Amino acid sequence: MVAVGFLAALSGACGEPPLAPRPPDPGAPHFTVMSYNIELGAKREPSTLQSIGDIDADLVGLQEVTPEAEAWLRVAYAEQYPYQLYQSKGGAGGLAALSRFPLVDRGLRPAPNEDWHPAWHLEADTPAGPVQILDVHLRSLFSGDPNPVNSYLSTGSDHRTEMELFSDWCEQSIPTIVLGDFNESPDGPAVSYLEGRGFLNVLPAFRPGQPTWRFRSTGDQFSETFDHILINSALVPLDAWVHRRGESDHMPVMAHLEPRSW
Repeated sequence: MVAVGFLAALSGACGEPPLAPRPPDPGAPHFTVMSYNIELGAKREPSTLQSIGDIDADLVGLQEVTPEAEAWLRVAYAEQYPYQLYQSKGGAGGLAALSRFPLVDRGLRPAPNEDWHPAWHLEADTPAGPVQILDVHLRSLFSGDPNPVNSYLSTGSDHRTEMELFSDWCEQSIPTIVLGDFNESPDGPAVSYLEGRGFLNVLPAFRPGQPTWRFRSTGDQFSETFDHILINSALVPLDAWVHRRGESDHMPVMAHLEPRSW
């Protein structure tokens, strides 16, 4: 039944009707994961950091984590998330992982350009067994070249280069989640590269077109899907959705997953 569910998800991502959320298979271990760009620590708006605990995912990958946000999160979620890891000194490149399950730091992976953001390679000991996580924040549309036009035009090739480099660090034989702020739409080159390697982008599989980023000065009228959670075939998606919470320009993206076999 699990294998059939994954094949259905693949067909849903290729133009078939969206998947319908479903409960876990009887007896199957399962967990939720969230990706959230908190916009430079959300230090001007506590509701953004408070929304993390309110949503209550089992595994949380954050981007744009500042030292100030780290200090707040460590205290606020010491009980809710007993396992926390931070790389918060990189400004917009700051990353964090909050988890109900034990975490192993597999290394911060440098970007191919020193002005871009690193990725973080982690492993979580979930009820479904070890799960590998790659938390990414790909370069923004206008940070690749001093000339903004050249930067915009080269985004696609740069994103693919970043994803090739970052994903090469991952083991191929264990359940894997790649999540974060990709700064590109679901048909972008980095997403397409992962899909070509057998990954599934779970949000479009269930709710195609649902935005994860909003330009707030237009009353959210301008929005895009820039944040993604992709899984390999060792995991099966049960649901995926977006929370309209917090005051970051990004919104929390969620996925409910179970293993393909147990």
